[in-house]
Amino acid sequence: MDMDDPQDAGAAFWAQILGFTISEEPPPPDSPLGRVRAFVAEHGEDALRDEHFEAAREGRPLLP
Repeated sequence: MDMDDPQDAGAAFWAQILGFTISEEPPPPDSPLGRVRAFVAEHGEDALRDEHFEAAREGRPLLP
């Protein structure tokens, strides 16, 4: 992030206020986002549905 860029600085500020961290590294593979990204890499974006996000948050398998 470029903290001299007002948009990046604002995003970092609000992420911190909300308890999040902005990272430029890929998410851990066992995290919900990491699992969704692996699903998309294997099955493509067109196979992704709302149910997959819920399943990832709950730790259930992501089925095509």
